[in-house]
Amino acid sequence: MSTIVTMTLEEVINTPLTENEIQTIRMASAKSKSVQTAVDPDCPVQTKEELAEFRPLKDVKPELFAKLHPNQNKPDKTEISMRIDTDVLEWFKSQGKGYQTKMNAVLRQYAFH
Repeated sequence: MSTIVTMTLEEVINTPLTENEIQTIRMASAKSKSVQTAVDPDCPVQTKEELAEFRPLKDVKPELFAKLHPNQNKPDKTEISMRIDTDVLEWFKSQGKGYQTKMNAVLRQYAFH
C-alpha cells in the first residue's frame, strides 16, 4: 500500500533520495527506454531539415499568438496624475468595472487612428 506524503518544495530539494527510490527510478527509466515508440500518424517523425524550417507561432500567425498570449506585447503602463472634468470621469465610472482601461482605449484610439 502506498502512502502519500506532503512536502514543501524546500523539503523536496533538501531531502536526498533513498537508495530504494534511486533503484526504482533507474528501473523505470530502463523500462521506458526499452519500449518501442509507435509512430503517431497525427505527429510524424520530422527530419532535421524539416525541423529547421519551423518558425515561431508569433511570426507565422501573430493574431492566433495574440489570442493565446493576451498579456504579451502589451505596452508598458505609466502611472500619472491628471485632472479630468468630473462629469467625464463619472460617465466612465458609470460604465462599470475597468473604467481606467476604457479611458486608455479611447485615448489610444484618438492618438493612433
